[in-house]
Formats: sequence, C-alpha cells, structure tokens
Amino acid sequence: MQYDRTFFDAPVDRLGTACEKWDGLWRKENKELLPMWVADMDFRGPGEVMHALQKRAAHGIYGYTEQTGAAARAMLDFFQRRHGLSLALSQQRMLPCVVTGLQAAVRALTKPGDGVILQPPVYGPFFNAVESNGRIPAENPLLLDSRGCYTMDYDGLRRLCQKSAKLMFLCNPHNPVGRCWTRDELLRLWNILSYYGVTLVSDEIHWDFVYERDAFTSALALEPETSDSNEGPGVVVLTSASKTFNLAGLQQAAALSRNAVLLDTLDMEMKRAGVVSGNIFGMVATEAAYRHGDAWLDALLPYLLEAYALCGQMLSVHLPKAVLSPLEATYLGWIDLRAYGFSTAELMARTHEAGVAFTPGTFFGKSEGEGFLRINLACPHSQTAEALKRLERAVTS
Repeated sequence: MQYDRTFFDAPVDRLGTACEKWDGLWRKENKELLPMWVADMDFRGPGEVMHALQKRAAHGIYGYTEQTGAAARAMLDFFQRRHGLSLALSQQRMLPCVVTGLQAAVRALTKPGDGVILQPPVYGPFFNAVESNGRIPAENPLLLDSRGCYTMDYDGLRRLCQKSAKLMFLCNPHNPVGRCWTRDELLRLWNILSYYGVTLVSDEIHWDFVYERDAFTSALALEPETSDSNEGPGVVVLTSASKTFNLAGLQQAAALSRNAVLLDTLDMEMKRAGVVSGNIFGMVATEAAYRHGDAWLDALLPYLLEAYALCGQMLSVHLPKAVLSPLEATYLGWIDLRAYGFSTAELMARTHEAGVAFTPGTFFGKSEGEGFLRINLACPHSQTAEALKRLERAVTS
C-alpha cells in the first residue's frame, strides 16, 4: 500500500463504529460537532495491521491468550530501530494501557499521603491517578515564555523533593505543550530526583511523534545500559503502539525498566487488582504494527507537520492574538487564547455553539490551562482548516 498525501487526505467516516471521538461526543453533547479533542487519529492504520487482524479473526477461536516472545521481540526491535533503546525481554511487562500503568505505579511505589510530582499543564489522568489513590499532587508548573515555549522549573522541583515527594510523573514528550525534552534537560531532572531518592515514571506514549531526527531521549537512557539498576530510585517508562498506530481500542501497552524490583512490584500490584493483559487482537495488531509500520509512520510525520503549519498560518491571519506553542513532538496543538478575554468554560461554550470541539485547557491544569484549548491535528487537512474557521467564528462573533 502506498502511504502519501492522498492516503492521509482521504476522509474516513467513523460514525456508527462506537467511536468515542465522534459517536461518544455527539451522544454526550446531543449535537453534531467536528471533533478535534481526544488524541485519536482520523487516519486508517497500516494495511499490514488490518491484514494480520483479519487472518487471526478467521481462525474462529479466541480463547485465553498469553504474550508471545515474538510479539515482545517485535516491540523491542522497534524501540531499538526507532530510538536506539536496547532492552531485554525480561525488562518489559505488558499492560492494558498507559493509564493502567500510572494507576499501578502510584499504588505500588508510594503510600497514602505521599507526594507525587506533576508538571502542569499536563495530561489530565496524571492528576486522577494521584488523587483517586489518596496521594498528594505535588505540582511543579512548567515555566512559560512569550513565544509559548515551556521549560522545567528545577528550583521548584528540588523544593518538592525536599518535602514529601516520593514519585514523579514525567510526560516525555509533553502533552499538551509539544515539548521534546532535551537530553540535558532530562539529565538535570534525573540528577535531582536520584539525589533525593525519587522514582521517575515517564509516560513516553508520544515518543514516535518527534520531528527532529534523533532529538528524543528516553528516560531509560539516563541509566547505564549495563546496570540492572536495582539499587536507588529507578526509572519506569510507560508506552504503547496505541498512540503511534491508532490502536487504543485494542488495549495493549508496556512498562519498561532496567530495575527488576520496580517491574516485579508493578506486576504484583496489577495481579492484586486482577488486571491482566492478554487481548489476542491487541497483541496481533501491535506485533504487526511494530514489524511492518515504519513506512506508514515515516509518511505520516511530515503530514502532521504540515497540519501544524496550516494551524499556525490560519491562526496568524484570523486570530492574530492567539499564541500557538512550538511543536517539537506529538500531534497536538496548544493554543493560548487568553488575549481574547474568555475563560476556558466560555471558550468551550462558544466553540460548541460554532460546531467544533477542542479539549479544554483546564483538563491539563485548573490554573495553567485557563484560557487555552488543545487541538488534535491528526486528521485530514481539510478537517483542520474547517475546525480553525469555526474557532475564528467562536472567538470573534
């Protein structure tokens, strides 16, 4: 199959497929809205994934499933090929999804009342994983400059480590602000955490959407490859093919660590909760994507960059006071609309009235996201352009 602009430009009707992005939104809001919210792509995935699923479905028996070495090896080979990350089979565990990993990590690696460091504005389930388990969100907001670029507050981080923090959630690359943290930034972060004995859990689900070649550094690269790293605070990475290849409905993810104690502790926590990973179709699709999806992904990345450029161009013409954060990674645009004087609640009401749905900035932090919207750019360019026209109407009418 040829993956080119025509492939990604082609609209796909997702209504009637139990699709949360389209069906769920329309049912919840009781009206037709153009969905630019949840991080779910409106593109067909690699043909090899569909063919692998069809072949497995034709077998006709879908009993209890175990993870195969071949599936795990395909995943680790992809990580080596795309990111230069070398891991052994023993250094990975399968999960239903990254959010499951966040919840399990909080329960397994901290005690009630412990602080968990978060850097808002950041992916909303980070907060829920901490608060729903009786831990304390230790917020260390990112620093924002006039260009819409964010950096880490290392002094604030150090102060939190000196208090009650036992764990840190890192978003790497960062959702929603589009940062790909540099190696120097991550080393500075890790030096502080390791000094105070704070474990790092890094959500790296967007790591395949980095636009500068070799710019991405995994948190696992902060530890020596030759060390089992069983002493000290340690690093756990959570990731999945679900974001890269749009497989979220198949529920397959992975926890990665060179620290066997951390992985075993996570395993034990999930077993206590009865959480198992073994969806046969999730495993088949993930293996096919990791083995055969490179050409599709290589064609997708420049298309997403074009979508970001289109977003920037349209905002500069039609909403010139808006600030679009620089996009180093992810397919998510972070738009600062505070200059127009509306709260996030007002922006959501106005955009829904104009027929378009974004993710409210406050989903990522009550104060840090006030006056912001997040736009999902992983859709045909015609859909992105229409959404921005509706955004202009919402803000200026």
